Amino acid sequence: MRFLAPVLACVFIAACGGGDDSAAAPNEPARGTYTVTLRSGEPAVISQESLTLQLTEVQDSRCPIDAVCIWAGHASVTLNVAQAGQPGVSLHVGLPVPVDPKLPGEATYRGYRLSLQALDPAPRAAVTVPLEQYRATLRVERAQ
Repeated sequence: MRFLAPVLACVFIAACGGGDDSAAAPNEPARGTYTVTLRSGEPAVISQESLTLQLTEVQDSRCPIDAVCIWAGHASVTLNVAQAGQPGVSLHVGLPVPVDPKLPGEATYRGYRLSLQALDPAPRAAVTVPLEQYRATLRVERAQ
């Protein structure tokens, strides 16, 4: 038992971070990194960056959750992205990161990298999801 107590103390200290406060917490986003969830017709504003994002279209060819497929499929969204005082642009971002260069993956706009993290709801066989029901979760990162 005398041997076990120091070992458990070392494991506990290592698991709790051991005192290195210089790194950000694992769930805390890095400065200039934002996660936003978009719905059609509801623009999202990242006020710290004066960025406005709006979901305008969804292309979803992912394998339905109630089907068996030989390919996982791909989903992409079209966004209108604008920064205060700058013209807006239409961008396409996709999920997962495609092997085929013709499919969209990440996109950039004025020093920001945008990536699609999730698209809900998951598709079902023989069910068409209206654009208004989709929720696109995006990660927006400012170049440091």
